[in-house]
Amino acid sequence: MKMRALTLMSAVVLLAACNQQSPPGEPAAPVESKPVTAEPAPAPAVEAVGIIPLDIPGGFGYPGDRDTFQTWADTWQIDNIVATAWNLWAGMTSDSGQTYNGVALPVWETWCGNEEVFSAAGCTAGNRPARAFQLASQIGHAARVAGTQTAADTQIVSFNKFNPPMASYLNTPQTTNGVAYSYTSATDLSNLNAAWPAGTAVSARKVVDAPYTPDSGGLQGSTGIETKPVIFLVKASGLTPMPLWMGPELSTTPANATPNTWFTCVLLDPANPGGPDTAPVPATEAQIAQMVPNSAMACKTFLYAPLSTIYHFPMDEAEAADWNALLTNSGDGGQGLTAEAGDYGVLVGMHVNSKTIINWTWQTFWWQPGGNAPNDFPGSKNGMTMSVVGAWRNYAMCTAWNQTKGNASSDMVVCFNPFLETSSGIPSGQSSNCMTCHGTATAGALADGSLVTMNYPASYPAPIDFNTNACTESSTSTTCFADFTKTDFSWAIPSNAIVPANPQSAPTESN
Repeated sequence: MKMRALTLMSAVVLLAACNQQSPPGEPAAPVESKPVTAEPAPAPAVEAVGIIPLDIPGGFGYPGDRDTFQTWADTWQIDNIVATAWNLWAGMTSDSGQTYNGVALPVWETWCGNEEVFSAAGCTAGNRPARAFQLASQIGHAARVAGTQTAADTQIVSFNKFNPPMASYLNTPQTTNGVAYSYTSATDLSNLNAAWPAGTAVSARKVVDAPYTPDSGGLQGSTGIETKPVIFLVKASGLTPMPLWMGPELSTTPANATPNTWFTCVLLDPANPGGPDTAPVPATEAQIAQMVPNSAMACKTFLYAPLSTIYHFPMDEAEAADWNALLTNSGDGGQGLTAEAGDYGVLVGMHVNSKTIINWTWQTFWWQPGGNAPNDFPGSKNGMTMSVVGAWRNYAMCTAWNQTKGNASSDMVVCFNPFLETSSGIPSGQSSNCMTCHGTATAGALADGSLVTMNYPASYPAPIDFNTNACTESSTSTTCFADFTKTDFSWAIPSNAIVPANPQSAPTESN
């Protein structure tokens, strides 16, 4: 996949002004709304020489006011939080005015990915969307830290994408104590960790914060956003079963209810012309007979729906080859399907985090056509705003803007993505929340070809104070903040930082 270099801001602004649609206004309060029956008229599509990374346009409440958002998080004003998260989803899924292979691209699809940002070239306009298929890093994190083999249920295809402000931040060296460090370099991160003077407070042992610029003087502000899309495969012919989350109880392994263990599946039909608002219906025996061979996983109950109910893109030959290489080496979420050009990649889930507040806003989305999962666990489509349109209305969401349900509460937030955090490779994934987990994102010494990091939290009984020498434990080690550099809640930084061809272990600290 072609690498990208930093985009000239004038080009971004010019293309945004010329090609983007006028988005719907932000609602004053969250509302329950009926699904739309058709996609809105798209912005004029431009088959550009290169795909220009665009930020979220105006009209969706982005980036939001930091003080207001922080108050909502501190006092757990959940209705405001939910409405804001849905509007963020609406903004990043709005039409970018650009296409690839004749398919309209939502704004987030124009963003650079791991392969571009964490490269010598950096992020700029590319000739294709950034979709470098790889295993989701978090489900193998515990095994990497412990030096053990990854669990068999960690086969989920994912990657990161970064909006233009976040990509620019990562591709620009940041200065600490008079020294510039590149956060895409494992060597620089290791050197930064070794350079802290003895006795440096844990609160100060951190990278420079990701960017946040508020609206000012009539100009829209911006903030850093990271995403982690999760991709499954749908064959171009036949009916491909797609797992449908109905809670951990409806799984062969409730304690680690990975997608390949779910009892309910939706047979997706690329030939069905129905629109994105088509509700899944019970599949007939004839439809079940058309199921793609060897793809049933643990499915027992089959529903049927058109492919239009989920965001999808046709794979070209290069993407199909990348998919098959990953399938051969690692796995694909248990589907076991080989890709061919013309088959479809489908978005089953996505983590989204925004630097609008200091500890980031956290929301995660997963495909949930029809009704909500039982007990709305861990989230739902409740409170979805009118700004969300088309197939994007078929995704459920939970939020974690605080570790607890407000500063005055001891009740821990539970928010996880059923497609990502149900693996046994993530400790207590089904009782986790995004903020607590990402608060331990750190970089330490460069050793044995990778950056040493803290362990994930082993459980989530109470919030972690990220400014003290708190520790996390695994079966093999105890790790504490005083030995590491916090990477501003970003696991993408230490997970993707470029390791030199012949890495040398960095010096250890003297404190």
